[in-house]
Amino acid sequence: MLVKSIERLSILLRRLAGLMLVGMMLLTCSDVAGNFFGSPILGSEEVVGLMASLLIAFALPAAHEEKAHIGIDLLYLKFPNWLKRINNAFIHSISAVFFAVTGWECYKYGNDLKRVGEVSPTLELPTYYITYAISAACFILTLVILLEIYRIVIEGHYE
Repeated sequence: MLVKSIERLSILLRRLAGLMLVGMMLLTCSDVAGNFFGSPILGSEEVVGLMASLLIAFALPAAHEEKAHIGIDLLYLKFPNWLKRINNAFIHSISAVFFAVTGWECYKYGNDLKRVGEVSPTLELPTYYITYAISAACFILTLVILLEIYRIVIEGHYE
């Protein structure tokens, strides 16, 4: 049940990342067309930048699941399966700690932004929502990595 919930959260974030990408494209094209006719969209660069930060954060869990990250396999391919499991469990453990701490720090930073009333420069959108969303994506990525550690340690999966 927990595994399915984590997988559903990852799928949801992947879809939201896709929506961010489409939204960025539509907004940029609309702004270019508006600029051509003398009516650019106010704050479009700002919104595209905010959407880009969400896109990157939301795509991370799916990228981890699909093993879309960069790795160097020269030595790893020569490892026996038991050593691959140890290596993967170690690397995933470090990654889980890193993204848990990153998520926590983003959450604390979002609290600071909310406390001081920080807003974006042009449209004056509250920026702490973006920071909270990035924090949530980091926590979901941590859960995805922990699920992978479970698969490595308990199920013996090593690749």
